[in-house]
Amino acid sequence: MPILVRIALRNLLEHKAKSFIIGGLLALGVVILVVGNSFMDTAAAGIRKTFTENYTADVFIHAETTDPVSLFGVQSVGGREETPAIPDYERVRAILEETDGVIGVASQVTGYALAAPRDSEETGFALMFGVMPDEYSRVFENAVVVEGRMLEPGEEGILLTKRQVERMAEQLEVEFKVGDDVVLTGLGNSGFKIRAVPLVGLIEYKADTEATEFISYVDADTLRILMGLTLGTDADIVLAPEETELLSSLSDDDLFGAPETVDLASAAAAVPEPVPVEAISPAAPATLVDSGAWHFLLARLERPAQAERVVKQLNERFAEEGLPVVAEGWKAAAGPFAQSVDVVRVVFNVAIIIVAIVAIIIMTNTLVISVIERTGEIGTMRALGAQKGFVRKMFLVETVVIAAVFGLVGTALAFGILGVLSAMNIEAGNAFLEILFAGKVLKPAVNPMSVLWSLVMVTAVSVVAHVYPVQLALRIQPVRAMQAE
Repeated sequence: MPILVRIALRNLLEHKAKSFIIGGLLALGVVILVVGNSFMDTAAAGIRKTFTENYTADVFIHAETTDPVSLFGVQSVGGREETPAIPDYERVRAILEETDGVIGVASQVTGYALAAPRDSEETGFALMFGVMPDEYSRVFENAVVVEGRMLEPGEEGILLTKRQVERMAEQLEVEFKVGDDVVLTGLGNSGFKIRAVPLVGLIEYKADTEATEFISYVDADTLRILMGLTLGTDADIVLAPEETELLSSLSDDDLFGAPETVDLASAAAAVPEPVPVEAISPAAPATLVDSGAWHFLLARLERPAQAERVVKQLNERFAEEGLPVVAEGWKAAAGPFAQSVDVVRVVFNVAIIIVAIVAIIIMTNTLVISVIERTGEIGTMRALGAQKGFVRKMFLVETVVIAAVFGLVGTALAFGILGVLSAMNIEAGNAFLEILFAGKVLKPAVNPMSVLWSLVMVTAVSVVAHVYPVQLALRIQPVRAMQAE
């Protein structure tokens, strides 16, 4: 191998122009890959930080469903599937809290409603998170009160975003003031339900996303009522024998025969006396709020990097105990908002593949010319006893040396570009860029694995590009190759 390396280095130095053309392409490829992946990694880190610290935490637990579930509900095709409550909530929560690494747990109900001041005909759309304020604030510190105050434990009320109130005041000419009643109309498959609650405060989010303008916080019981989360949601209606006795004694003629003359005085006398309220049996389950119903459990970990391990551990535990619930990571909880970075990364990788194909074509043509110019050299080596395998290894070593040297050059250039961008302290001009920058100032992150992957990719491209030219050269008989020289 040392002999091959020496021969390869000598050949590269003798063909400087061709070496620099190929090496330049490889270096450029490394720069594009390292810088591009750095921006992708920075954006991914920014979006992850935004969602895990403000909305999703690190672990997301929900009931089993046929369609994907996010913090915003079931992502069904028709958009009409209700988000199921977590079955055996207390047991599921106990398992979560006793899991190693979990340092905070918050429960949440999610729902949608139309919001309007009392006596107003105009309404605005609201995405509502029903929470327990004290518990939720220990896990998330994502909102700042700009007017009014936060919800108190056990208090009935709602928090609206300042942007939402301003938008509705401008577009719908609807004004909300702290202290006013907000009429909420629930939008669920259980039917329209209306509830009036006081506007406790106006908030602003520390990290804005596309959804934050519409996210409002409300006490959990109010949202349960709007979403139809009652004790009788899944209960069958069972009638006692005395309740069905009257039906069995009626004939078709009684129900559908000719009407008879009714003596109003006698009918009035037959009406039973009102039953005192105290004597009425407890309300039917369908009218009682299920105070233990929660759509989601959100857990914060001491070490977020261990989220994948914790999710796997929880799912195994749930399966062992026969609990129909699922644990997932923050991306599942964030839903379509977290998928944006993945989409951008896929587009970027597709573009890189196209560039790689173009680079392979250019490098292959360059190497074909280079190999043709060295036909005599190859023929002489073959005539002196060099086998085809030796010639293939020689060109392979040359290619790898070029890829290694210019790959490192490209890496150094990429680091220099990223260093300059970091030193420029480019500020995020809006909330969206602040998320992509993972802060108020652009500080590109460099993932060592991305750098290694970039070097491997450009080496693979160069190796693929050299195969055809070498095969072309080895087809020539040594005698003819020497004659051509």
